[in-house]
Amino acid sequence: MRQFILGVIAIIVLSGCVTPLSQSNLYWGNYSQTLYQVKKNPGEASNSEHEKELLSIVEQSKKRNLNVPPGVYAELGIFAMDRADSTAANDFFRMEQTVYPEGSVLMKRILEAEADNKF
Repeated sequence: MRQFILGVIAIIVLSGCVTPLSQSNLYWGNYSQTLYQVKKNPGEASNSEHEKELLSIVEQSKKRNLNVPPGVYAELGIFAMDRADSTAANDFFRMEQTVYPEGSVLMKRILEAEADNKF
C-alpha cells in the first residue's frame, strides 16, 4: 500500500513537470522578435512594430482569456509618453499597476515623475 501511495505521488509530481511552458496563462505573441529588432535596429520602424505587437498581445490575451504579460502595459505607457500622450501613458501605467500590484511602487514613481514632467 505504501508503494502504491508513493507511486501516485510520484506520478502527480512528475506530471507537473510535463506541462509545456506555453501554457503559462500568458500570451507573448511575437514579443521577443519585435523587442530584438528594437535593440538590433533602433529607430521609428522597429519601435512602431514593437508597439503594434504589444497592442496585439493585449488584444489576443483578452480574446484568449489569458493574462497580459507583466510589463506590457508599462511598455505601452512609455511609448505613449514618447508621443507626449500623457493621458494614454497614465492609463497604461495604471493598468500595469492594477494587473501587477507588486510593481505598484515603480508605477507610482513613474506616474509622479510624469506628472512633474521629469521625463
